[in-house]
Amino acid sequence: MRLGMTIGLACGTSLLVGTRTVHAQLTGGPYAIQTLDISGGGTTSTGGPYSISASTGQAGGVGTITAEPAPAPPLYQFDDGFWSTITDTPPTVPLPDPSNPDKCRFISFSIPIAATAAAGETALRVKLVSLHHVDPPYTGGASVPFTAFEGQVRWVGPPTRYVESESSGVPFYASPLQCAPYYQDWSTIGLLHVTGSAIVPSSTYDVENLAGSCAGNEASCAAVSAPLQINTTRWGDIVEPYNPTDPSSQPNFADIGALVNKFKSALGAPIKARALLASVDINGVIDITPDVGFTHISACVDAFKGLPYPYTIASCP
Repeated sequence: MRLGMTIGLACGTSLLVGTRTVHAQLTGGPYAIQTLDISGGGTTSTGGPYSISASTGQAGGVGTITAEPAPAPPLYQFDDGFWSTITDTPPTVPLPDPSNPDKCRFISFSIPIAATAAAGETALRVKLVSLHHVDPPYTGGASVPFTAFEGQVRWVGPPTRYVESESSGVPFYASPLQCAPYYQDWSTIGLLHVTGSAIVPSSTYDVENLAGSCAGNEASCAAVSAPLQINTTRWGDIVEPYNPTDPSSQPNFADIGALVNKFKSALGAPIKARALLASVDINGVIDITPDVGFTHISACVDAFKGLPYPYTIASCP
């Protein structure tokens, strides 16, 4: 559903007539404009996230009234006059994971419901700000440079429900990154873990929330939230202290031990979004479904030895 818009209405009166009355009834979804008495003065009225403005000296005529038919979410539009515009209010800013903000191969956040508007369809854009700048350098080989991908964007794809392990059954939601925008009501998901080829260690990402009205016009759309910046940890680093910001070489024995505990489904083991490291292909794609196994422990051991991050980033068409 696309809501949170500001409706601009330019309705005027003849200079020779003091009051003009419109007897039409206009409806769209749950809204209705019944009888309007438009006098000679311009004014603006507001209510919640909506406002309606009127000017003087222009004869008003009904321009455009639309409401998308079911089952699509309703989009309400009322255009009248030469200066009328429709502007969406930017959606809410994504919130970081309150308990586990730093991860190696995932970024995690949630989309809160706006206090002044109902939830609606939005798209989540991930900007690749800074990629794989490793400090201190790997001791067992050179890091792969991903600077050519910096400045590009990816989009959060459809969420899927997973479980932490077959024995625990604790559920969580995760999404892959993809090249095309995807719109849905994200406020119903809660905490979301996002992974993909472009989520690499020692990197920085900006996550933005785009209003439903941006569909098809994402590059120039202004109805975009402020960004949430998220960092990833050094390759193999899944428990504190995290590099960055800690200057120490990571991972260490604590990271390997935490993965062993996850393999055993031990109480207090890290969540999958922190523990999953190994990819199923050269592009770094992670299979989230299986329980954490030896491949992820082995990846952490290789990182402990100083071996560099072994995967690449897949390009978008």
